[in-house]
Amino acid sequence: MHNKKRLDDKDLESFPGLGPKSKLKLLQIGISRISDLILFLPSFLIDKTKMTDISNVENASKCIFIGEIIKIFKTKGFRPHLMLLVNVGDETIQIRFIHKIIMYSNLKVDMKIRFSGIIYRRRNIFEIIHPEIEIIHNNKDLEKIIPYYKTKKLLSQNKLRSFIKHAYNYISKNPNEDIFNAGILEKLNIPHYLKALKDCHFPSSQDYKKANIDFEAGRKRFVLEELLAYKLVLSQSKKAFKKNKSYKFIIEENIKQGFIKNLPFELTYSQCEAIDDIEKSFLTGRPTKRLLQGDVGSGKTVVAAIASYYAVKSNLQAVILVPTEILCDQHLKTFRKLFSSHDIKIEALKSNLKPSTKKSIIAEIQDGTINIIIATHAILQKNIIFQKLGLIIIDEQHKFGIKQRIKLIQKKTSAGNEPHQLFLSATPIPRSLSLVLYEGLDYTIIDELPKNRKTIETKLLKNSERNDLYKNINIILKNNEQVFWVCSCIDYTESLEAEYVSGVYDFLCEKFNNIRIDILHSKAGNNENTKSINNFISGKTQILVCTTMIEVGVDVSNATCIVVEDSERFGLAQLHQLRGRVGRGDKQSYCYLVYKESISETAYARIRSLESHSNGFKIAEEDLKLRGAGEYLGNRQSGYNDNLKIASPEDIIVNFDLIKNSQKEILLLDKEKKDMLIKRWRRNTQEEIQL
Repeated sequence: MHNKKRLDDKDLESFPGLGPKSKLKLLQIGISRISDLILFLPSFLIDKTKMTDISNVENASKCIFIGEIIKIFKTKGFRPHLMLLVNVGDETIQIRFIHKIIMYSNLKVDMKIRFSGIIYRRRNIFEIIHPEIEIIHNNKDLEKIIPYYKTKKLLSQNKLRSFIKHAYNYISKNPNEDIFNAGILEKLNIPHYLKALKDCHFPSSQDYKKANIDFEAGRKRFVLEELLAYKLVLSQSKKAFKKNKSYKFIIEENIKQGFIKNLPFELTYSQCEAIDDIEKSFLTGRPTKRLLQGDVGSGKTVVAAIASYYAVKSNLQAVILVPTEILCDQHLKTFRKLFSSHDIKIEALKSNLKPSTKKSIIAEIQDGTINIIIATHAILQKNIIFQKLGLIIIDEQHKFGIKQRIKLIQKKTSAGNEPHQLFLSATPIPRSLSLVLYEGLDYTIIDELPKNRKTIETKLLKNSERNDLYKNINIILKNNEQVFWVCSCIDYTESLEAEYVSGVYDFLCEKFNNIRIDILHSKAGNNENTKSINNFISGKTQILVCTTMIEVGVDVSNATCIVVEDSERFGLAQLHQLRGRVGRGDKQSYCYLVYKESISETAYARIRSLESHSNGFKIAEEDLKLRGAGEYLGNRQSGYNDNLKIASPEDIIVNFDLIKNSQKEILLLDKEKKDMLIKRWRRNTQEEIQL
């Protein structure tokens, strides 16, 4: 194939066969150029080389079968379910489709299918709800190793793969000099650009282990490339940032002490030190970028409130950016309580407000009536400008990318000074690693918990010991206390997340039939989730079945127990974060980590360290010492650094020495190669990029 017209990388206009609808969907997942498309790497490879043994299957486990459809029928009622019975050798599996059943009208009796999903044993029936299904035509072989892309369910996997294939075919037929010469490739121990692309998108080996090794090597190539590009951009922006001016805050000691004395609790020594650090940087007249790191429940929110108070007392506005509407509502409540005796106007801006309310809040941000605004991504709209923005606080900062921070900074009045920036993070990472992850930021730790906090009792339970768990849960429920029940959806495809949570919910409804149980997951709508969390906060619901959405900041003092299913699937940082959702009041709290008996000794040793340690920094230190960063942070957690397309904190830590030792060679690249590297990763759509 020879393309007469060269594909133009500055947008997707020249891409053949791409209609406006698909183009819009690609934009929504961050693909605006052809190089974005080719660098949209799979999250993982799905192993379909080995079928599940039905005689040895664990309840609620991920499985894959090949079988023959022996019966198809619909249930009766207002919303019929479509049911299939599939023969898989000695057993029959029931498949249930609950919604969009018309999509499956092509399935017929006697068809041979491959299907995968979460299997449940209900009485004597094996059932899978909404599995992924592939029809096997004329005994034709199906692919056995399949890349899985996180498409937010906007595009089908097949459609995205066909676009990527077209782009790859075009690129591989054109002259393709690598940005890196043979010496750099050897030093970094990475494959050539084209080989790396092929191994990520089109696994050639039929052996899953070998395909995965090639995939990881290809992915490493692009991780290093991206991080080196990031370092080049970072050094440029650091030089520019140092030239900026900021507001010199007015901090009067008697007003500050008066506010602290009126707090309904005593600040810890660590909180006081953090406040002093922040205060000093606010008095310099140069813009601050400070990371405030503190363990779960260490009181970062109060420190953020005091920093906001300094801004307001200096006749400036403060904005607190939060990742979820749940956290937005919670912070609004906390801030209003802390400032109840002060003449300070605090509001929240989020997507699900009435248009009239939103309009008046935006007007009051612009005329300066609102002193402190707590907001979700909704604040990033172009039409919102602050009257005098002095302080930006970003809570759970790893959920936001640099681009979003820049959008916030641009909301200052045109000729105004640069606002100060304070980033909060509850993932306790040792100082050495934080300097790697957050290079260029000032750094403060709160490493002390408020007084009167009881240590959360953490217990490990095998799947087979569930009866003990249910007995303990019954006692907690009888005391009118509440329970979080967390389902792991890491590495499950997006379409399975809701089904997995629903399956656990159905089971618990049967087990605790006189208890009010609710459900919370990312596939439910905002209104549904807000209702669920509000019912839980107000005590109407006693058990909340959820995904890790509750990891960030949900604070319910009557919740004294958290159960984590498949705990071995999480990184320790995430488990520690989840555990911090309980123990917020003065009652004894419990954390049950349920694990599969088949886990390795290393995985067991990891989760056991949570039994003996309650301090996140100690857990981090111990785990890094024993097992390295990946085990602590977990499998490439989603949401990290959306200013980086593919690299995660784990990638940065693991490859840090390699990046540091290769900077000299990268700086010696000619300007054209440096520009190519930066443009490839910085999404600079203004200029044409040679593919």
